Amino acid sequence: MKKLVVTVVVIVAILGIAFAFTSNSNTKNSINTPNNPTTSTSSGKVDVTVKNTTTNTESTQSTQSTHISPAEAQKIAMNYIEVSGATAGTPKLQNQDGTLVYIVPVIDKNNKTLGEIDIDAKTGKNLGGAGGAP
Repeated sequence: MKKLVVTVVVIVAILGIAFAFTSNSNTKNSINTPNNPTTSTSSGKVDVTVKNTTTNTESTQSTQSTHISPAEAQKIAMNYIEVSGATAGTPKLQNQDGTLVYIVPVIDKNNKTLGEIDIDAKTGKNLGGAGGAP
C-alpha cells in the first residue's frame, strides 16, 4: 500500500512538472508600454518586440508634381544668365526642403560649369543659384 501511494505521488509530481514546463513555454506575459513595445517573459528569458507604428503620410516628393518641364526650366534659366556666351545646361530635379527644384547648370563656351540657377518646378520662379549665377 505504501508503494502504491509513493508511486501515485511520484506520477502526480512528474505530471505537475511536465504541465508546468509546457505551460510556461507556451504562455507569454505581455506588458504594453506607451511606446507600444511588448515585453514577454518565457523560460527565464526576456524577449522584447517593438511594434512598428507608422503613420499614413507620404513623402513630400511623391505627393508634389511639377508644372513646368525640364526644357521650360532651361528656358527660364537662360533669362537670368549674364555671362556672355554661357548657356543653360540640362536641368536636374531635386527636393530642397520639401520643394521640387530644377537645378540648371550654367555652362560657358568651353563646356565648363560656372554655376547654377535654381528654378521652382511648380511655379517656374528663380530661387537663386550658386557660383556665377545670380
